[in-house]
Amino acid sequence: EEEEESDGGEEEEESDGGEEEEEEEEECSSEEEDGHSDLDSEQESEEETSSKPKQSLSREELKAQQEAAKAELPYTFPAPESYEDLRHLLRGHTPENQRLIVARTQKCNHPSLAVGNKLKLQKLFGFLLEYIGELATRSPPELTTVDKLIPELYTLCQMFPLAACQAMQSILGDAAHSMEEVLEVKGHASFPTLDMLIYLEVTALLFPTSDFRHPVTTPALLLICQALTKCPVRSLQDLTSGLVLCCLAVEYVSLSKRFLPELINFLSGTLHLAVQDKTSVGYTPVPPFRLAGKYSNLLVWSSSDSCESWSKESLPLSVPLELDARSDLDRDHYRLNCLSTCLDLVKRCCLLYKDLPSFIHVFQPIGALLSKHLLTQTLPKPLQKLHSEILDCLKEAPLTHSRLVFEKKKPIPLKLLTPKIVEVLDYGKKRGCSREERERERLKHKYKKEFKGALREIRKDSRFLAREKLSEVMNRDAERKRKVKVLLGSLASQEGEWKALKRKKRKS
Repeated sequence: EEEEESDGGEEEEESDGGEEEEEEEEECSSEEEDGHSDLDSEQESEEETSSKPKQSLSREELKAQQEAAKAELPYTFPAPESYEDLRHLLRGHTPENQRLIVARTQKCNHPSLAVGNKLKLQKLFGFLLEYIGELATRSPPELTTVDKLIPELYTLCQMFPLAACQAMQSILGDAAHSMEEVLEVKGHASFPTLDMLIYLEVTALLFPTSDFRHPVTTPALLLICQALTKCPVRSLQDLTSGLVLCCLAVEYVSLSKRFLPELINFLSGTLHLAVQDKTSVGYTPVPPFRLAGKYSNLLVWSSSDSCESWSKESLPLSVPLELDARSDLDRDHYRLNCLSTCLDLVKRCCLLYKDLPSFIHVFQPIGALLSKHLLTQTLPKPLQKLHSEILDCLKEAPLTHSRLVFEKKKPIPLKLLTPKIVEVLDYGKKRGCSREERERERLKHKYKKEFKGALREIRKDSRFLAREKLSEVMNRDAERKRKVKVLLGSLASQEGEWKALKRKKRKS
């Protein structure tokens, strides 16, 4: 603001200097002119007075433009190095501007622009997850901002799936470990808070839920089932969290149609909370619900007039803490909203699991509860149609099943050989042979003849080769014997000469 004021002061000084120069020029011109100086001075004063509002108006417009430029977001943002940097970057902005800041941060720090940008954006994904959890814990929760930031989370998840998987696994693992520690100490745990519910919803949006086993969605589904089984319902806020978990569970299995008994049990127990007379219900609720007790009438409305004035509304993610301070009519309306959500989930589960062989047995407690204890007449008109649709869906299921039997095996036939009968009239002649058979016999006879001839020639060749080999060996032996005889003769002659020479020496 000080810089703006100084700029405005400089502009005023420049404008004043320009006016003084104009006045000096006008004075010089007035001295040269004759007799009309008074008229000229009056005209100049009128022009100056008319130019003053124009100058003030332009300054106001300039100030408005400067404020608009200050409110306008820059196009480049540095990647936050810590979570506090991200909070400082997004603080004071509208949800749409926060989304725009995150989007521009991604584009300005794209991995293709610099070497270290990949690590920066991976850290940004974790910071955004933590920021979403903080937005959910605020009072009131800023769910609009969360909704705006989820597309940017999805973009980062597509760019870095491994880092996104590890970040979400860390959050789910911490939540599961904390729940297990509380269960070991107390034996029961409280329902997940709103930030954890949003994390579970974000998991379903970022990762595939139809896989048989997934490193992120499978632990998330196990956490949902554990919460539906181990967390007791002790208030309307707990019931709301449980119904939100049921909605998430239905969303998780909507494609794979995986059967979740924890889901059906929680919906059946929720309907049990709306039954007024619990003396002879004909079924046994499964924990975390009880047949009777302090918290077994959470959905029993106090007056029948509440049904007439009730209109269907969406169930909020978080129950206001001041619900107990409201009137009985408001609490009854909230109970009816919970019951409406429960019936809607039951209908979706019926459509989801109607092809199961055990469908009628799984939904038998719910069918008995709706047909005998939660009658149509006791419900508001918007819920009566939903009630009848569920019962019709249960009635359409087959009541009988075929028994299990072994598969029928075909009898193994005995091995029989069909005799080949050939009529022979003359020796060596057959009757009833076709042309193909005769040709085959002729070729077979020719083959045998050629085979015998080939064998005969091979034998002749082998005998000839043996004779040649024997004669060659005999010739080599005769040559060797001759050479030995010559050698022995030469040795004998040499010995005779040596003996003769020896005798001659003696005589002399």
